[in-house]
Amino acid sequence: MIIDIEAQQHQLSYDRIVKNTLKQSAVLTIRFINGLLNDSIPLDAPVEWLDKETVDDKHTAIIGDFFPKIGGRMYALEIESDDRGGMSLRVFKYSMGGAMLHGMTSTNAEMNITFPQPCVIFLRSTSNTPQSLTWNIEFFDGQKVTLQVPAIRLAELSIKEIAQRNLFPIGQLYLRTFEILAEKDVEKFRALAESLLAELKDAIDQELVPYYIGMQMSNTIRKTVENALAKANEEGISVSTNIVETLPWIDYREVFEKAEKKAKEEGKIEGKIEGKIEGKIEGKIEGKIEGKIEGKIEGKIEGRDERDMEISLKAFDKLKDGVSLSSIVSTLRDFGITEEVIESARKQTEAERAKQIKKRSEDEI
Repeated sequence: MIIDIEAQQHQLSYDRIVKNTLKQSAVLTIRFINGLLNDSIPLDAPVEWLDKETVDDKHTAIIGDFFPKIGGRMYALEIESDDRGGMSLRVFKYSMGGAMLHGMTSTNAEMNITFPQPCVIFLRSTSNTPQSLTWNIEFFDGQKVTLQVPAIRLAELSIKEIAQRNLFPIGQLYLRTFEILAEKDVEKFRALAESLLAELKDAIDQELVPYYIGMQMSNTIRKTVENALAKANEEGISVSTNIVETLPWIDYREVFEKAEKKAKEEGKIEGKIEGKIEGKIEGKIEGKIEGKIEGKIEGKIEGRDERDMEISLKAFDKLKDGVSLSSIVSTLRDFGITEEVIESARKQTEAERAKQIKKRSEDEI
């Protein structure tokens, strides 16, 4: 029997959630931009995050901008709230090369400038949220240009479409787009939550969303549900908070097991973790951490477990480069490293990653 619990109210920042989600994975960022702007950026394109404004911890008004540079092309993302209760994400895609001077002489010169491609996503809709956008641009010399801007209302996307377009970085906020409990329909709200969690789990299983980011998204969805329940009760709508505990939250032990099984079925994938961590073929993982071949491992590491822990930690460090967990585990097993050492290294890596994420969030405050 599930005991009814008191729903909590969580302070959630759209800006911080989206920004932190994207900054943790270059591949996830590329998939998101491709799905949003119908681009075809290669998944191995280099991604650089340029200087950005600090996130406002007050969660009000204009919050901050962030700027990924992908494959040499500049993008700008800005999240802004308005005085009508709406919230939007504006994305600008800049042309390659920038402004160029042509035919310059001592008397004249010509400059070609391409206006950035815009897209606006309404993350939180109200009765005043527009269905379309028209920008009237007036230049200093009096010339005027009318621009029809692509606009997306997140609430009008289906959860299936969010998944197909790899829009989970904003899709994790999907349940916040509706009025209280999907217009006071508890069953509809529950069905949406179940569907969103199911699609997220499927994306994790397919390695479209890294498992550690999927865990954070699941936590955001859970807090969103609890916020909705708390708000409904404040508004006089009697709703049991049992809904939180009965939703199909993702079991990450199952995710890990499926990933490992998939790796075994597909064989030695990803070149045995990029050539057995960039080195088995060319030196047995840098000579088994610069020394197994010479029997020293940086002078003298006593005991196989200690040596294997070094190898395992270096392997799990590849998670940040997009190498799958299942590939790493499979390869370490091939080396004869024990399950105990592998699990210990995985936990140590996850703890270190959590500390880095926490520190990055604190630095942005």
